[in-house]
Amino acid sequence: MEIGAIMHANNILKNTMLDSELSSLMISVIGVVLSVGSVYITQLIFQEISASFHVDVLDARYSFSVSCFIYAISFFIFGPLSDRVSAKSLSLFGCAGVIICLFICLYITRYNIFLLAMALLGFFAAAVPAALFSYTAKNTEAYKLPRAMGLMISASIVGIIFSRSIIGILSDHFSWRMAFSMYAALVIVSMLLIIIGLKENVTVRHNHKKLSDVYINAIKILMDRKIVLFLSLGFLLFFSYLGLSSFLTYYLKGAPFNLSSTALGWLNFVGISAVGGAFISARLAMSIDKRKILITFLCGVSVSILVIAFGSNIYIVAFGIFSFFIFVFGIQPIIMSIINQLVDISSKGTISSLYLLSCLAGGSFGTYILGLVWSSMHWLGVVLICVSVSVINIVLAINYIGKYTASSAINPIRGSK
Repeated sequence: MEIGAIMHANNILKNTMLDSELSSLMISVIGVVLSVGSVYITQLIFQEISASFHVDVLDARYSFSVSCFIYAISFFIFGPLSDRVSAKSLSLFGCAGVIICLFICLYITRYNIFLLAMALLGFFAAAVPAALFSYTAKNTEAYKLPRAMGLMISASIVGIIFSRSIIGILSDHFSWRMAFSMYAALVIVSMLLIIIGLKENVTVRHNHKKLSDVYINAIKILMDRKIVLFLSLGFLLFFSYLGLSSFLTYYLKGAPFNLSSTALGWLNFVGISAVGGAFISARLAMSIDKRKILITFLCGVSVSILVIAFGSNIYIVAFGIFSFFIFVFGIQPIIMSIINQLVDISSKGTISSLYLLSCLAGGSFGTYILGLVWSSMHWLGVVLICVSVSVINIVLAINYIGKYTASSAINPIRGSK
C-alpha cells in the first residue's frame, strides 16, 4: 500500500512538473511571437508610412532597417545578460519598452522621430527572445533540445508572419497608427501572462559572475572559429531572406501584380509553412546527419528564390514563398542545436543570442545593400545578389561544416571563470 501511494504521489508530481514546463513553454512562445513580430510591423506598410510622413517610398524602408539593425545589435547586450539575470525580469523589461514605443508612435508627426522610436522598439524587443531562448535552452534536456528550439524558432516565424500580415490588413481597413495600438494591446496580454505564469526552474542556477566577465566570455566565444562559421551561415542566410522579403513588397505592389497591403497580408500567411519546416528538420535531425539536412535545405533556399523571382503568376510566386519559408526556417533548429552543444550551460543564453544577432544583422545589412542595388538594377539585381549569397552558403556548408557537426558535443567552450 505504501509503495503504491508513493508511486501515485510520484506520478502526480511528475505530471505537475510536466504541466508547469508546458505552461512556461507556451507562455515563452507567445512572448517570442509578439516581441519578434513587433520588429517587423512596418515591412508591408512602406507606402502608408511614406504617405503619412511625406517621405520617398524607398526611404520608408529605413523604418524597418533601423529597428532590425538595433534589434540585432541589442542581442549582444541582452544575450550575455540573460545568463546572469532572471528570464522573467528581462522579458518584462522588454515587453514594457515595446508597449511604450508603440504608443509613442501614435503621436509622432516627424519621420526622424519615428525612426528613433522604431530603433528603441528594436532595442526593447530584443530583450524578450534573448531571455526566453536562454530560458528554454537551460530548462530543456539535451535530447529534447532540437524539438524545443524548433518550437521557439517556429514562434519567431509565426511572429514575423502574424505581425506583418495583421498590420498590413488593419492598416488598409483603419490606419497604421490604429494597427499599432491594437498590437500594443496584444503585447500587454503577453506581459500579463509572463507575470502570472512563467515558472523559473529552481535547479537552474543563475550566473553570478561579474557583469564584465559575462561580456568577456561572449567575446571569447566570438573568437572561436567553429562559432564564427555557424554565425556566418546565419548572417548570409538572413541577408537573402530579409533582403528579398523587404523588396518583395515593392515588387508585388508594382506591375504586373499590383497587390494591395491587404492582399500582401493574406499572401504573407503562406509563410506559416516555416513552422512546418522547423518541425520537419528538427525531427529529421534525430535520425539523419545534420550536415546532409543543412546542405539540402540551403539548396532549397536558392531554388525557392528563383521560383519567386521568375514566377509568371501570383500562384507560382506564392508557392515559391511557401517553399522559401520552409527551407530558411528549417535550417534554424539544426544550427541552433549544434551551437548550443558547442558551449556549456553557463553560456547558452549568450550563444543563442549571438546567433540571433548574426541572423538579424545579416537581414538588416541585406535590406540596406539591396536598397542600393534596387536603385540601379531593380528586382533582377536583388535576385542575382540573393542567389549568389545563397550559393556561397552552400559552399561553406559543403566544405567546412562536416568536421564540426561530428564533434559538436565533445568539446564545449567553457565560460570564463
